[in-house]
Amino acid sequence: MKVKSLCTCVVVGMLSLSLTCSVGAESLQNEQLINPSMTKSDNAFLSDIINSLDPEDRENVTYIDETGKVLVNKESLRQEVIPLEPVSQVTYKNSNSSLTSVTDTTYKNNRYKDSTGQLYTLPVLQPKPACMGNHSLTPMDFSTNSASFPECRDLRNGPYRSVWSHIGFAWASTRVHLPSAREIRDNNSGYNGSTGFIYMGGWSNTNMAVDVGLQHSTKYNDWAPFMLIEGVKEPYSFKPRFEPDQEVQMKFYVPSDGNIALTVSGYADGEKISRTYVEPAPGWTATGNGNLIKRTTSIGQIQGQQDYNDGSYIRKVRWATSYIGTNSEDNIPWRNSQTYDYCSMPRSKVVVDYVHGGEETDNIFLD
Repeated sequence: MKVKSLCTCVVVGMLSLSLTCSVGAESLQNEQLINPSMTKSDNAFLSDIINSLDPEDRENVTYIDETGKVLVNKESLRQEVIPLEPVSQVTYKNSNSSLTSVTDTTYKNNRYKDSTGQLYTLPVLQPKPACMGNHSLTPMDFSTNSASFPECRDLRNGPYRSVWSHIGFAWASTRVHLPSAREIRDNNSGYNGSTGFIYMGGWSNTNMAVDVGLQHSTKYNDWAPFMLIEGVKEPYSFKPRFEPDQEVQMKFYVPSDGNIALTVSGYADGEKISRTYVEPAPGWTATGNGNLIKRTTSIGQIQGQQDYNDGSYIRKVRWATSYIGTNSEDNIPWRNSQTYDYCSMPRSKVVVDYVHGGEETDNIFLD
């Protein structure tokens, strides 16, 4: 009996030791995962994405794939993602107090709402070039086809100021001033949905357009990050919102072929933060081949409902300390020699304090 009892104790002890080791090994594996709340395959995929980013951009990373699946390196970041969906039909009262019904055809390009019903007017993705119509996934010969460049024209969705780089870059960084409450008025209570925007982006080797940056909120008087990518999925907005009247660091680049990244660093809710958003974008190349990068200040309006006299304005949007290149280790100051062209549309509403290709202060007045 004593021997049996001894053997039982040994077996139990061995089982306890085995279970302890097993639990310990599992805990160690979980600690090695980027985000234990995600599967190992998702962790492995996100690890590759993070490793492709600039080292300083890896702290808070959100990746959204073609299907809308969200991968984050911190689970708390998942709550910051705000999916947007097209608005089908809305009725507005215009300045003459008559009701104007806005159809799905009018709205489908740039009017969206979130799950709470809050409305968003986003930029309309500009084709490159104008004559192409529907975009093709076939890369163009940019060295010989002059029509591959954008044109300065009225997009019928609000005034804007854009600076376009030459083709061949994959990375751009800048500092930009976010206007204070006294420096912006976006009259989005009317039928045209005027909304202030400060953003980057451009076009890929396959002419696929990208607009990513910050959108002003009249309600909260702050700036929300947004991602708008042609032909992939519906756009996204994000929290936290960046405070007004500050200079933020904004970076747009191609960390790997077919993926684009936006990093914004500045103050939000009194705290200095940095957020990096990554999404797939067809045709964008990490070498810069065929890419054209832009910087834009605009007052976005509902397409086809633009009003260049609605009283909106955005002032003192200063872009400065701009760099451009192929990556964080291979870049130079963005100057005139790196710039293809500029566009102020319409010229009568846009006032620019120009210094050079990488520095200017934009003002738009709709009076």
